[in-house]
Amino acid sequence: MDHPVSRAWAPDLSVGGTVLVLGTVEAVAALQAGYSSLLPWLIVAGLAVSVALVRRASWVSFAVLWLLLLVQALMRPDLMLTDIAVVIVLFGLARWGTRRLVWASGVSLPVATIIMAMVVNALARDVWETRVARNIFVRVVESGQPWQLFAVPAIASVLYVPWLAGLAVRFWGESGTARRLQESAEQDARAAALENAQMAQIARLREGQATLARDVHDVVGHSLTVILAQAESARFLDQDNRAEVARTLERIAASARSSLQEVRAVLATPEEAEATRRDLDSLIDTSRSSGIAIDVTDSGRERPLPPDLAAVAFRVLQELLTNAIRHGDRGAPIRVERDWAERLTMTVTNTVGAGRSNGGGRGIAGMQRRLESIGGSLTVKHAADGFTATAVMPVRARGEER
Repeated sequence: MDHPVSRAWAPDLSVGGTVLVLGTVEAVAALQAGYSSLLPWLIVAGLAVSVALVRRASWVSFAVLWLLLLVQALMRPDLMLTDIAVVIVLFGLARWGTRRLVWASGVSLPVATIIMAMVVNALARDVWETRVARNIFVRVVESGQPWQLFAVPAIASVLYVPWLAGLAVRFWGESGTARRLQESAEQDARAAALENAQMAQIARLREGQATLARDVHDVVGHSLTVILAQAESARFLDQDNRAEVARTLERIAASARSSLQEVRAVLATPEEAEATRRDLDSLIDTSRSSGIAIDVTDSGRERPLPPDLAAVAFRVLQELLTNAIRHGDRGAPIRVERDWAERLTMTVTNTVGAGRSNGGGRGIAGMQRRLESIGGSLTVKHAADGFTATAVMPVRARGEER
């Protein structure tokens, strides 16, 4: 079975193997020409190893390359065409090496240039002992021209050009990677923004559903409480007094119709709901029709409320009256106090009837959420014989408050 590691190393081993084969052919040719030194074989093997490791083990490749350079300086073997494989190593060091290795290889290039110039100088002086010197440098040396003017730039080009090319490809690849990462980050940001927008829309829909549920709870709870109170009071009527019974039934029917209109208003558009919304006084008058006495005390100058605040005030007072009618003593009046100061304060107090309790339920929690959403608050006080709930809310929208 082909292993993933072997697949990853395959290209590098192929290039290194090619260098080894070509170097071997050249070393054999040199051996046949009468150069019997084994040193070229070691240099060929070292170059092949350095080329094969340059991408996967860059520091090892760099160390092998410098070892070969020192061998060239100390042993002064004949230069071979296979030595040109050093350009592959230098390109690979700049392209795939770590940042520290890039710095190390870049700093070492001037030193390598000087060492190679010294090697070429030594070969040129001993011109008849090497085939490279005989075939390449003999004409330059015999002409009397300063060979350094030709050799040093050539050596520097062989070393610097592939290293700079690898560095350029590296920067190009990193910039491409950075662009891809940026595009990916932007795509993720757009996806996150879209997801946030969807979540916000879902949250608005859920909040709308919760608001609708609270409104239906308040409307139906209040209306049914009023209808129930009227129906219970009908039991104590003189059944022979048909007129009084008829009036009671009419009040029950009117309360039912009013409840139906309220539910329709809750389910209607905001404009339709505003057209059918009643004011606080109408709400109190409707509640009185259940036969419960409601005493109202106003202080301060009454003022019209913005639509949003008016809706909250209406629903809160509706729930306060519902609780008072449902849990209060039917024989005692409900006291409603409205203080129109910098903030509207509505206080509803009722006497707790025998066997009854103003225990907290969804209604109180719903009122608290309504008031907190506009910057208001709800305070509930229990006593042995009474129950007081105080709602405080602004009379101007938040942007209009001073």
